[in-house]
Amino acid sequence: MRVRTLLLCLGGGVFLASCASTDVPPPQYLGGAPVATRTAVLAEPPPLPPAVLKSDPPPSSPSGAYRLRPGSQIQVHVAQSTALSGKVRIGTDGQIYLPFLGRLVAAGLTPTGLARELERVLDKRGYVRDPQVNVALVESSEKVYLLGRVNKPGVYDLPVGRRLRFSQAIAVAGGLYSGPGARPDPSAIRLIREVDGKRQTYRLSFVEISVGGRLDLDVELQPGDVIWIPQQQNLFVFGSVLRPGGFPLQEGNRLGVEEVLALAGGFNNNASRERVLLVRRQQGGVRTYRLPSDPVRRARVELTAGDTIVVPARGLRRVFVLGAVGKQGGIPLDEDDLTVTKALALAGGLNRIAAGNSVQLIRRGPDGKKRVYPVPVGQIIEDGQIEKDPILEPGDIIWVPESFL
Repeated sequence: MRVRTLLLCLGGGVFLASCASTDVPPPQYLGGAPVATRTAVLAEPPPLPPAVLKSDPPPSSPSGAYRLRPGSQIQVHVAQSTALSGKVRIGTDGQIYLPFLGRLVAAGLTPTGLARELERVLDKRGYVRDPQVNVALVESSEKVYLLGRVNKPGVYDLPVGRRLRFSQAIAVAGGLYSGPGARPDPSAIRLIREVDGKRQTYRLSFVEISVGGRLDLDVELQPGDVIWIPQQQNLFVFGSVLRPGGFPLQEGNRLGVEEVLALAGGFNNNASRERVLLVRRQQGGVRTYRLPSDPVRRARVELTAGDTIVVPARGLRRVFVLGAVGKQGGIPLDEDDLTVTKALALAGGLNRIAAGNSVQLIRRGPDGKKRVYPVPVGQIIEDGQIEKDPILEPGDIIWVPESFL
């Protein structure tokens, strides 16, 4: 297949300009050594850490009068002089400019404090006898950021004179996303806030607030807060089952392997029950485990969102494409020169959030060890370096991670 054709098939999700390069292909090309060995022997999965199901709200917002900030617009009213009255915006240096008075520091003062300072300056300079000044906030420069799966993500101004609560911010952004595509996970929302000079992340559950009635968790937002609404994660089952595909699971929830296999309709007649694999995303990358062939031991294994079960077929040659592609699943190995880029094209190409510079090929070697090889997909396509496009073998797993930012 021509390089140009492959590029069209893979779509626009590959970050060609920033693709990492490597000169260590899998063994079938240049005889290179494996880049990384994830496990000496394919092990059974360890127990999952305790489930996180409850919100982790931030400390209460500090109380106190509002203080003016650069970028805010204020209304200055001098009772004895319309010439000295009017709207003015605080500059990036924290100062305002008023007729006859020149530049004065406003940022850091309360509106009342600024009014008293203006009265003092007017009286000192003799412009107005017994001046009476009122300062009102017209437009605040305080903003919050709503990102992810809401109907109208973007930057929003905090309302003047009052605070905005977490649930109100979701409403201002048009509510949780309701269009086509991935659904939001209302139980796994993240609030990113600067506390004591450090950025902290807190977990908030819209379900606990709206359904559970936990109004104490409906926190007030502070300037600079970032709310991230992630998409709902899935458990995936591919291979020799009756209904392969993805099954939604909220963050922190757990399901047993047998429950998940039941959701997928159970094994079909070609399933190799002794070679079932679990592909799990975890800190530091992706890891592959073997699941026990004994049903009793296998039933004790718990799965969580993002896990993928692969059920190989007896006597059927397949490779598996998982992660951020158009269609995950198994691909029959019906040609001798099926390569990674061809398999990605058959899987619908990389989707919009794919990290195309981080594609991995997971392969079991002759010694039974599982190894992971990076595949420079962007370099292969853009530069035509087909010698770095590995030929696939039965049982290979291609993993395409997501790039969130």
